[in-house]
Formats: sequence, structure tokens, C-alpha cells
Amino acid sequence: MTGSREAALGRRVRALLAMLDLLSGATVLAESATWARVGPTAARNGHAMAYDSARERVVLFGGLDGSFDRETWEWDGTGWTRRATTGPSARCEHAMAYDSARGRVVLFGGYDGLRHGDTWEWDGTTWTLRATTGPSARHDHAMAYDSSRERVVLFGGFDGSFDGETWEWDGTTWALRATTGPSARYDHAMAYDSARGRVLLFGGVDGSFDRETWEWDGTSWTLRATTGPSDRDGHALAYDSARGRVVLFGGYDGSRYDDTWEWDGTGWTRRATTGPSARDDHAMAYDSARGHVLLFGGFDGSFDGETWEWDGTSWTRRAPTGPSARYSHAMAYDSARGRVVLFGGSDGWLYGEIWEWDGTSWTRRVPPGPSPRGYHAMAYDGARERVVLFGGFDGSFDGETWEWDGTSWTLRATTGPSARYDHAMAYDSARGRVVLFGGWDGSSRLGDTWEWDGTSWTLRATTGPSARHDHAMAYDSAPGRVLLFGGWDVSFNGETWDWDGTSWTLRATTGPSARYDHAMAYDSARGCVLLFGGYDNEARDGETWEWDGTSWTRRATTGPSVRDGHAMVYDSARGRVVLFGGRAQTSYNAETWEYGEPCMGFARCDANCDGSVNGFDVDPFVGLLTGGGTPCAPCAGDVNGDGSVNGFDIDGLVDALTGGGC
Repeated sequence: MTGSREAALGRRVRALLAMLDLLSGATVLAESATWARVGPTAARNGHAMAYDSARERVVLFGGLDGSFDRETWEWDGTGWTRRATTGPSARCEHAMAYDSARGRVVLFGGYDGLRHGDTWEWDGTTWTLRATTGPSARHDHAMAYDSSRERVVLFGGFDGSFDGETWEWDGTTWALRATTGPSARYDHAMAYDSARGRVLLFGGVDGSFDRETWEWDGTSWTLRATTGPSDRDGHALAYDSARGRVVLFGGYDGSRYDDTWEWDGTGWTRRATTGPSARDDHAMAYDSARGHVLLFGGFDGSFDGETWEWDGTSWTRRAPTGPSARYSHAMAYDSARGRVVLFGGSDGWLYGEIWEWDGTSWTRRVPPGPSPRGYHAMAYDGARERVVLFGGFDGSFDGETWEWDGTSWTLRATTGPSARYDHAMAYDSARGRVVLFGGWDGSSRLGDTWEWDGTSWTLRATTGPSARHDHAMAYDSAPGRVLLFGGWDVSFNGETWDWDGTSWTLRATTGPSARYDHAMAYDSARGCVLLFGGYDNEARDGETWEWDGTSWTRRATTGPSVRDGHAMVYDSARGRVVLFGGRAQTSYNAETWEYGEPCMGFARCDANCDGSVNGFDVDPFVGLLTGGGTPCAPCAGDVNGDGSVNGFDIDGLVDALTGGGC
């Protein structure tokens, strides 16, 4: 930070402190924990993207990911960040364009079972509803921003029939500009060619698949070509301003395409036959700061969640945004390094890589170590700062003990518990032991209890819970007990047991329904063991339960979809339970979810929601403090978490701005 910026920040901080005597009163509101999907964007199609050149971000909204979506995500050239879950209602097949004169992403229309005719604008922080009149409610239309005339141009779509209208948005109102030009159609694509001052339109469906190329000059449409890419719809266009080319990828005409074409103002040239898989209903935008066309998602036989970049020569898949869809993996939280560690799993194939979650993004690690496997168990030994892994299935039953120190794997033992899978483990921090119970060895269920002290395994008990597999365990530090729930013994099991280091005690037979293949984690901030999902009575479950040391309470009815075979751990630095993956009825899952209070710590101090805490948060905070602003996120500015933004938040923000925590 420069000296002048430091001085400016100092003045703002002093002004905040001066307000401390003027502002008082707070109503303390208890916050209930909720689920929020985080991390990489979920696979989807029918979404829309636009590039915000002022903020150098690609903005993505909505789509269909099994249900209609209303999330707003941004790509900064490195990774995706979810920015909002409020604004336009959940929808797909809408259109977006960036109005560079006004610094706003404009969204119109879409479909969620009904067609929409609303106009919204995103300013980088919040969505604002700007109009409910203009073009008729529709979906599968296309939009592009004409920067020379400072107008968003909209053409076509489906409003109950094929539409052939041309509309323009000037930032205030819509105006109907033409009813002649391309035939009425939908599912076409448009991009603005700034070198030639023309909006380019290609393809769509007008009763049959189309391959016409049209240009709009602000007054009328001109047919420019009927050759080039084959007839199609569901493709995407983006204008590469550095190279003066409109780029086209993919589409559908009964089968899907994976071809890349470029328009130079005169004709089309096919450029690449390798890159993203054949798909339709994806979205593209040109990132001028990085000189790449960005492509995300689409439908290639299933919902797709890949991010690709085109540099004018070739496509590059950006490092996978997270672990692939899978189940039967294991996770542990490495508190020394502040990382959630995930290993292995299966989607029909067995995986052998490590992924680490830092609260924002996943990073792939592929050190030599355990063979690819699933159905294993892991726990973090906090005293020795090691992730301990035991057993699993790697083509056969496994009885190895491995440890991960954040850099490499070490094989520590091949003796101890018999080879098995679908067992459970938890770390007893009071006694410095990893506790293992049960599992399946291919011929029988197991009911033995073992402990690992960092050197060797010791058999501690053969009595307690009935022999079982696919149960879950977590260490409840308040009473100092390892809690076990459920599993499969001779049927679905609904018992709750705890281990005190010497013996097992049956604690409850009521609470969650009998189930197996669920997951549990201890939330130390809220003092409870969290349970989610599993398989109960031949159906997968999506319930969230909490154990307070005495009884179970059902807490949430919304959150991750029903699943089993997922994994959960508690991130103590961020006060969040983290869940990844799992198995639905016919597919595997790659979602990352977090459970906790609506927002904690860092998110409260980030008053302008730009992903960092710095001097740029002062002015938005002052606005919230004096009643002249709107929070960019539910808890933005509420630094002390008392339910409102007031004078009691000032000291906390000053601490964060001057190098303290938040």
C-alpha cells in the first residue's frame, strides 16, 4: 500500500473511531446454522456469462444443474467465487451482456417452468431489478452490447412462439427497433464485433436448424453468409478483441458438436477439432485482461462443470476446479496447515490423488502413496500433525496404515486391524489416539475396537456395538467421547454409542432413522456432532441432525441433495463443517458444501464483498453504519456478529484493517 493510501486509510479509521461515541445499541440475534454450497461452480447448462471489464471478472448467473439455479459466480482468471444467491429468481436460458458505459451486467428473461420478462443489472456487488416492461417474457433469446451506440441489443427467443423482434436497452428503457431481419428463431447466439461496429448473429432454430450469419449495424440486419459452421442451435459466441475474431464453439442439430470456428468479418474458418467435449447450452465470454475466451459448462450427455480457455490457437482445460464426482472417499482436517484433506474414492474407477480445500478452492496433489482405493477411513492426529489412513478396497481388501504430513505419504504399518473396508475412525484428542471400529472383511462384519498411538495398533475391545459396517464416528470433545451412529449389522441400524477410551455405552435408540453410509463431524463452535445423509430403508436421505451430548435434533430440511457415501469434516479455523461428494440414485456428486452460521469471521469484515479485507471496505462500512447502504451479503459489516451493523463493529473492523484477525 502506498503512503498516500495508508494516510487515507488512517483518516478513515480515525473517522470511524470518532463515531464510536455517537453510535450505540445493539440487538443480539442468535444465528442458526445453515448449509451453503461453496467452491467450484456446479455442473450446469442453460446459464449465461458476461465479462465485466471494469472489475476484470467473468460473471455467471443461473442455469439448470438438476434444478433451476440463482447463484452468481465470478471468474478472476484463477478460480470461481460465488458472489450472490439473491437477485433474479432461479432460471435458465436467459441472456446477459455487459454495458461498459454504465459498468453493469444486464440480464433479461429466462425460464423456470414459466417464462420471464424482467430486466436486472449487476454492479459487481448486488442485483437490481430495473424493468418489468419491454420485450415479452421469453427464453432462449440472445443479447450483445453495442459499445459504439451504448445499447444492449436483444434478438429473438421463444415467447410462446418463435420471435423475430430486435430490441435495445439504453440503461433505462427498452425500445423495439426492428421486426424484420433474421427469421423468427430461438437458441441462436450473438456477439458484438467492435472492430466493425456490428452485432453478429449465427444459427438457431426457426422451425429447423439454421446456419445463417447476420449482422446488425444499429439500423437494420444484413445476411452475410449461409456457409461456415453447419446448421445448429445451443452454440456460444464470444468476440476476441485482441485478434478481431468472433469465436464459435459447439452446438446441437440432433447430435452435439465439438468444433471451433472464427469469423473475421468476411467468412468463417474452422480452427480446432480438439478441446472441450461436444456439447450445447454452454456459455462463453472474452476475458480481455487475460486475452482468452472462457467457456464453462453445458450439456454433453450430462451436466458439465468444466472451465476451458481459448487463446486463439488451442483450448486449455483449466486445472480441474475440484475433485471429480465420486463417493466412498475419506476426508480429514489438517489443523496445523488449515486444510481439508481428501483422498481416494470411486466413480466406477478408483482414485489415488490427494485434494486439499483451503476454504476457497481445491488443490490437487499427486504424491506417491497409498494405492487408489475407496471405502477407507482417515482421521487427523493433532498431537503428531499427521493424517492417518487405514484400509479400504483397492481391488482387494487392504490392511495398511499410512500417514500424510502435508508433503508426503509414509507407510507406517502392515499389522494391526485385519484387512477391511467400510470401517470408521475418529481421533480422541484428550487421549492422543486414533480410534477404529468395525468394517467388512469380505466374509463377515466386524465389531472390534482398535487404537493407533502413532507407532502401533492395540486391540482395545471386542464388545460394544454389534458387528457392522458403513457406520460413522466423530469425536465429541465436550464429554471427551467418540460418538458412533448407525451402520449395517443385519439391517439398517439407528443406535447411538459412545467410547470413553475403555468401553462402549449405548446412549440412544431414537433420533435419525436407521441408516448407513452417512457422515458425521463435530462442530466445536456450536458444541454438537453433525450428521448428514445416508441410506435408510432403501432410500437415500438428505436430513441434517445434531447431537448435543444427550439427544438428537433434526436441524435443516434444505441443503445438499439426498446422498450417501459422502464425507464430512470440521474446519476449525473457519468454523465450518465441510461436505464433499456422495452418490445419488444414478449419479455421483462433485459438490462442496459448508454448514455453519450464515457468515462468520472474514465474510463479516469484507464490507464490499470483493474477497479481501482492506481500505476499500471502509466506505461501504460507513454507509452501512449510517443507514445509507445495502449489505452486499447477509452479514457484511456485522463484524461482531450481533445481528446488526452498529458502533460495536468498529473496533473489530479497525483490528482487521490494521493486521488483526476478523
